[in-house]
Amino acid sequence: MKEAVVFKGTRREATGKGVARKLRNRGYLPGVVYGPDLPATPFSLEAKDSTMRTFKGAWSEAKLYDLLLEDKTLKVIIKDVQIDPVSLDVLHVDFYAVTFGKPVILMVPLKFQGEPIGVKKGGVIEYLVDEIEVECLPKNIPEELYIDTSALDIGDTLFIRDVSLPEGVTLKSDPSQPVATVMTTAAEKAEGTEESEEEELQGEE
Repeated sequence: MKEAVVFKGTRREATGKGVARKLRNRGYLPGVVYGPDLPATPFSLEAKDSTMRTFKGAWSEAKLYDLLLEDKTLKVIIKDVQIDPVSLDVLHVDFYAVTFGKPVILMVPLKFQGEPIGVKKGGVIEYLVDEIEVECLPKNIPEELYIDTSALDIGDTLFIRDVSLPEGVTLKSDPSQPVATVMTTAAEKAEGTEESEEEELQGEE
């Protein structure tokens, strides 16, 4: 498990929208950290470029980071990032402090591998889910889960139950939920419809 960024936080007592706005104006990002052995603790981070890139990028719950909070170093995952829909500024971040030896429930990204048989025949693959919910100990957190789509033919579908889970990781998402399917293209559907109509006309003659 890679730790791309070390976050350095400062505890804060004051909370609320006004306080958060003042922090952001001074170049700090408000946040909160909580966990099974830690009550919700407000803090602020210096809004450095590297920090903002992490929160604005394709962040995942399935990565452990260090949060240096004054006299303690916490192992945390990013649980939520609030971003302004207009300015795209990061407004607030939630961290979850894991406790080694206690399971955690989190979302893990799916990575699809292989070229489906149906795509080679001219079909199109549609990805329906890009992450699934699992439960495991912090030491067993997988950064990604892989699923092979190469055997998918046109009309075939893969489901969450088809995802292979590492040892120590259990599924929390609905196993019957589809994750990927291969369909015919719109042109092929139109061609098939035209052929059917021609056959019907010939039958009437």
